[in-house]
Amino acid sequence: MTTWKSEPATTGPETTPRMARPRRWPGTLATLIVAPAAIAGCSWLAQKQGTLALLLGAFLGMLVMVIAWVMCGAWPGALVAVSGFAFMLFVGPALDDYVLNQRGLRQDAVVVDTGTYRTKHTRADGRTCTVVPLDTAKAGSRSYDVDGTDGCGEGLKTGQRVTLVTDPRDWLAPRMGTDVTGVSPSQVWISGGLLVLMEAFILYGRLRRRA
Repeated sequence: MTTWKSEPATTGPETTPRMARPRRWPGTLATLIVAPAAIAGCSWLAQKQGTLALLLGAFLGMLVMVIAWVMCGAWPGALVAVSGFAFMLFVGPALDDYVLNQRGLRQDAVVVDTGTYRTKHTRADGRTCTVVPLDTAKAGSRSYDVDGTDGCGEGLKTGQRVTLVTDPRDWLAPRMGTDVTGVSPSQVWISGGLLVLMEAFILYGRLRRRA
């Protein structure tokens, strides 16, 4: 004889296992630390003499900002990219001014030639000076080309004595001594403000995605 056993009725809602939320803090901390450091490094690479270094630094900086954009979401990531790009534009020249002021080699020199060139973007005449250190035995008779953005002003004439500041490691472009004054307070405040702004956008974007 077959007997049927009744199953006990279940009371209350059925419980289903919860899906564990992905941990985002490691990615958030990595973005907060790595992104600004990488952008600063790319901006420093762009300060090296030569077009190739400039293009490579700009490309790597854009790549870092795109990755940070993806990590932070749509419009918060766009704000991260914009503030990161502005940070790159300011922190690079600030590092240039600081390093050249600290380790730059100051030499007495003479202007041996001046000239002008046409810039492609502004279509204005740029100015360039060819400068030779007076201590030719120590400098190896090497000449340096200094453009208008690095201190070759309209007042400089051929044969004029100047102070030339060069980087012993040949990383940074040479400048006239009057143009080497260190980092200005405005550069410090602007670079620091853009860094804080970028960090705030990164943190907001990561927390927004977690929610």
